[in-house]
Amino acid sequence: MKKLFLLFTILFSTLTFSSEDNIQGKWITEKAKNGNQIIVEFYQVNNKYFGKINTLTIPVYEKGHKLEGQTKIDLANPDENLKNRPLVGINFVSDFTYNPKKDRFENGFIYNPENGKTYYCSISFKDPNTLIVKGSLDRSGLIGSKQIWKKIK
Repeated sequence: MKKLFLLFTILFSTLTFSSEDNIQGKWITEKAKNGNQIIVEFYQVNNKYFGKINTLTIPVYEKGHKLEGQTKIDLANPDENLKNRPLVGINFVSDFTYNPKKDRFENGFIYNPENGKTYYCSISFKDPNTLIVKGSLDRSGLIGSKQIWKKIK
């Protein structure tokens, strides 16, 4: 019985550890209303996790937009100094810490480049290749929405 308990403990701690490391890499978001998807690349700095916009599936403004054909920039950003920066390369999700007890990433934020607003966010794994990303107006996550992001190999 002791051996079984030890085996279970080692297996569980290995799975938890691998979940934390598993977030690093590239993930693709659900499609936005305009059909665009964002490829987010997660990385770690000083025990915090961030995700920058690596690629946009629709990288230029569509026909009829005042910037038609130009590379998408952070037009909706409330900071006038950031409105002209390209969207590719900005931190889209930021400041997450990993909570091993809940097996999720917490206390982070997600930026919506369509409206220039930043929301509270948590991220958990549905499985090793699927993230559940929940953005919310409140820190507890009661008022918000969630998306499913898929790992890119």
